[in-house]
Amino acid sequence: MLPKWCDKYSIHNDEIDKQHKKLFELAANVEMISDRPIHKGQIKFLLADFFNYMKEHFAEEEKYMAKIGYPDLPNHQKIHKGIIQSMIDLIQNIKSTNDLKEKLNVIASKWLLEHILKEDMKIEKWHRTQPDYDDKSNIQQKKQENYEYICSCPGKIHKVPYEIYQKIQTCGANYKCKICQEIIKPK
Repeated sequence: MLPKWCDKYSIHNDEIDKQHKKLFELAANVEMISDRPIHKGQIKFLLADFFNYMKEHFAEEEKYMAKIGYPDLPNHQKIHKGIIQSMIDLIQNIKSTNDLKEKLNVIASKWLLEHILKEDMKIEKWHRTQPDYDDKSNIQQKKQENYEYICSCPGKIHKVPYEIYQKIQTCGANYKCKICQEIIKPK
């Protein structure tokens, strides 16, 4: 079962996060068809959609890394090129519809999501250590927001400030409702 998008996968850039969410959706679509009968043309359409979106995303992500001065950009570009080339190689060697579905599943789970969950998270980890992190990202805006959490109290909504939200997301911190003593959860 593929993981679902959640804020812990955020690199705190609205456009890149939006693209990552879309890639998670495309991967979920691939997983849905993996054990169902489906026409080869539908799979090819999904594969082309996935491939094109991935190429666009990689280009945008590389621009973002250049903008923030990410020092491992050349290596990350090589990884992107390797994923694209491997995808081209797989597409050229398709033998059957089942083969196509299996290869598409490999692309979705192994390459793409592993790439986001491992390599792209390195970008965020490095970016957070930079002294001018707030100036280069949209964190200032997020610091003004409150995040909604709930507990078992009927109709109770906890407005959580950004700093607490970050502790919950990045450190796994737990906060309890003062009334019901239950750990609050995202709405």
